[in-house]
Amino acid sequence: MTRNKLNLLARPMVSVGLLLAVLILDQATKLLALNFLGDSVFMGHIRSDHARRILGDFVWLFVAYNPGAAFSMTPQSLLPFLPPTVFFVLLTSVAGWFLVRLWIRKRDPIVRTGAVLVLSGALGNLIDRLRITHVVDFISVGVPGVTWRWPTFNIADSGICIGVCLLLWGESRLQSRQNHRDAHHVPPPGPEETQQAVP
Repeated sequence: MTRNKLNLLARPMVSVGLLLAVLILDQATKLLALNFLGDSVFMGHIRSDHARRILGDFVWLFVAYNPGAAFSMTPQSLLPFLPPTVFFVLLTSVAGWFLVRLWIRKRDPIVRTGAVLVLSGALGNLIDRLRITHVVDFISVGVPGVTWRWPTFNIADSGICIGVCLLLWGESRLQSRQNHRDAHHVPPPGPEETQQAVP
């Protein structure tokens, strides 16, 4: 990708379009999962199993109702006096405020794209919480012959993970550029330092 094409990702309208695209894709795939992979009734602990193997044991699709955060983590247990939905509304609001400020401060297209992906993923999962108090997960990845499988996830979770990776990469690029500028703008030695260097 050329620098000009990469810079397109930093434009406000492109960021808004990406945010909406991830939200629509996330909600549409969750709706399809509920309609074609099983009913929307909570069964057992968190999942209604109607697993369909797409690539053998590598990719399964089944509906799982997640009461926690991405990959079934439960940060709401840190504040047990708050209802989980209230906790995640507050968490998403704080994260959203931080990500929007980050987007405004940083003009780097990689950082801005990462911020948009994390925000869109957080909003996609928040919509589920406001709608049915749980997050709908439906993608399960594993290694054939290995019993352990990666925690079930969805498009929003993928957006969050990819976004975090892009944020780390973008910040690393910015730091490398700053180090390069600093290295090439070292002031020349003064007369006293020059005389001391002469044997």
